[in-house]
Amino acid sequence: MLGNFFNSFYYGKAGKGDYNPENLPANRRQLFFEMLRVRWSALVRLNLLYLLFLLPALIWTGWSYLALTSAVLGPDVAVVDSAEPGAVQESAAAGEAVAADAVAQSNAVRSTIILWLAILCPCIAITGPFTAGVSYVTRNWARDQHSFMLSDFKDAVKENWKQALGVSCITGVLPLLVYISYSFYGEMAATRGVFFIIPQMLIVILGLIWLLSLQLVYTLMVTYRLSFRHLIRNAIVLSVGKLPLSLGIRLLSWVFPALCLGVMLVFPEATAYAFLALILYYSLFGFAFNRFLYASYANALCEKYINVNIEGAPTNMGLRQVDEDSYEIDPTVPQPRPDDDDE
Repeated sequence: MLGNFFNSFYYGKAGKGDYNPENLPANRRQLFFEMLRVRWSALVRLNLLYLLFLLPALIWTGWSYLALTSAVLGPDVAVVDSAEPGAVQESAAAGEAVAADAVAQSNAVRSTIILWLAILCPCIAITGPFTAGVSYVTRNWARDQHSFMLSDFKDAVKENWKQALGVSCITGVLPLLVYISYSFYGEMAATRGVFFIIPQMLIVILGLIWLLSLQLVYTLMVTYRLSFRHLIRNAIVLSVGKLPLSLGIRLLSWVFPALCLGVMLVFPEATAYAFLALILYYSLFGFAFNRFLYASYANALCEKYINVNIEGAPTNMGLRQVDEDSYEIDPTVPQPRPDDDDE
């Protein structure tokens, strides 16, 4: 047991002669946690590399958060003592001033959000090719294949930058379009009838579908030769077809941020510590871990629904092979076969 641990620590599990076939993971969950254990330090290095290309979006988001906080707080409103002479007139004037301040504050908040999303578009757009590079590396790691991090990252960026740039441009523009459309139909619903709630909800659903498809589209991009239209179509079809699981994977990637947010809400005095933990998590591990999680999920769907329809395409990569047709992974090493009692 300890021998296998140290062998996998130094060399990785794959290709080690004394790592027996029965030690291979039997299912996707075991494969995910085994590869995460083996590759966690490499994921930290990959995260630091990926972070370089995410810095413009992160810095702009941080600055916009400060501006939004300032707009939400707004100026203090003076309170008029009703016991003073002329208090009725002053109170009415104060009420009008408060209403005007509320409208000005709402407009300031909306303008800040639109400005943030507008400038965020190019910041996100430039990350697409590098997300493809990270996705190629994590795809290999997630299915227990070797990958030279820097060279494979560079090659994947060069080979997939056009499609990746198209995907990231859509990803950058979509939040702005969703926000503007949602606000527009919300105002229409408030003034002209509840019928406009229908297109408002459709906008939210379309944004959610695209968000879920991003878990698959980059892995599909670096794995298959597809036209851009078929790439997007396959990602959306797989995401919608496995909707509960797609939602579960997305929510799983938000567990740590949700915990930090919960700490901020329940224990306000610990807000600074929770915020620092969140920064450290994403600075050292979070972005690469999410890509690794998405790659593991995408590998499972690709092998189950796409590879089975391609002659000679491998399936169950990294898993223990126990069927009669594919039980030999390495011809020099005996492989486990199904027990007769289980048949």
